[in-house]
Amino acid sequence: MKETVQLATRVAASKFDNIPAPAREASKQALLDFIGVTIAGMEEPLVKILRQQAQEQGGNPQASIIGTAEKVNIQQATLINGSAGHAHDYDDVQMAMSGHPTVPVAPVVLALAEQYGHSGAEVINAFCAGVDTECILGIYAGSSHYNKGWHATGTLGSFGATAAAAVLLGLNVDQIAQAFGIAGTQAAGLKAQFGTMCKPLHAGHAAATGTQAATLAMQGFTSRSDILEVDQGFMDTQAESADIEKFAKALGKPSFAQDICFKYHAACYLTHSAIEATNNLCQQNAFDPQHIRAITIEVDEGHFKVCNILQPQTGLEAKFSLRFTVAMTLAGVDTSSIAIFTDALTLDPELTKFRDLITVKAHERKNADTIVSIETQDNKNYREAVNVAIPATDLDAQWDKLIHKFTTLVTPKFGEQRAQKIIQVCKSLEEQDNLAPLFDALTN
Repeated sequence: MKETVQLATRVAASKFDNIPAPAREASKQALLDFIGVTIAGMEEPLVKILRQQAQEQGGNPQASIIGTAEKVNIQQATLINGSAGHAHDYDDVQMAMSGHPTVPVAPVVLALAEQYGHSGAEVINAFCAGVDTECILGIYAGSSHYNKGWHATGTLGSFGATAAAAVLLGLNVDQIAQAFGIAGTQAAGLKAQFGTMCKPLHAGHAAATGTQAATLAMQGFTSRSDILEVDQGFMDTQAESADIEKFAKALGKPSFAQDICFKYHAACYLTHSAIEATNNLCQQNAFDPQHIRAITIEVDEGHFKVCNILQPQTGLEAKFSLRFTVAMTLAGVDTSSIAIFTDALTLDPELTKFRDLITVKAHERKNADTIVSIETQDNKNYREAVNVAIPATDLDAQWDKLIHKFTTLVTPKFGEQRAQKIIQVCKSLEEQDNLAPLFDALTN
């Protein structure tokens, strides 16, 4: 059995009862977090353009634009909600896929659940199938896919979105393999677009692609059913390090959702270890940031192609600058605030002063930590190593942190009562016969 069919077989066999409890819990957390960052991103300029385009195009009102009273067709809803969810780059990550797992998948399960009345347990099942697919393919592709310049959230996310839609639509193995072929020929996203409106668009495009692929396959639209492994197929063209043995091992893992890592800074995830290390140094030591002579950030060399914009000129670019986000931390600027990343911020004299004291260099030996070293004018040296890419094991504590993040983002827009209602539904999602209570809270 070839790899595409093997993966399709796993997706077709997805059952809620087989999902480990930690993965179920993390899935609910991921959906709550997605809703929060999507509501926060809904008024961003890039999302307003997409919403205006949808209004001009018209179509059947099948699914909600999250946090609004607007309804559009399924394709439009997944595109807009996915793009909004990634607009602030504040959504979760999963290191197995080297990308953002929830944002291509959540818009699909929410839109289809709204249209067809799926239960909360069915939504969790489909969500896990989507995340598992992304992560299995991330392991299969290896590091070369991302290092070559592909944005995995857009590419692998297209397959994850397809898997999630396929589960909710009840596709069989052959239909899912066909759907993977339809998605694989459209999967796209270039890392060169980081810092522009196109990076969030990658996530929305992946969600819309997956929905379309599964729907077309259900209606008999044909494709190759071996798109992953065929010559000139997905892995052959997009991954120099594709490893079938790693694929087989990943295919045997029960679930990947429990390994999702959440973001508490509104910037690229690869800046977070440096932010945390700098924050630790400032809190644990008595030096005055104004008396710093030099700062060195040591990172894995992969950071240089993702988040090393030396002199960002826009708020979006600032999110992808190790130097600037560390400068913000030194100056006491709240990196968890989505409102703070403005174009004007990049011109702040104090921040640019700190920024220009910073040197970013690669580790001499392989090291997953980010190391921040600070030298002060009185010749004292401080050093801190942090790696935030370690999944939490205390899911109760993670709920507390995510609820705080969610209420900070949503309460100013929705009020406390509506925000608490959304939290309540998400925490008890597997008990919901359908998602009507959630969408009632989201749209009224």
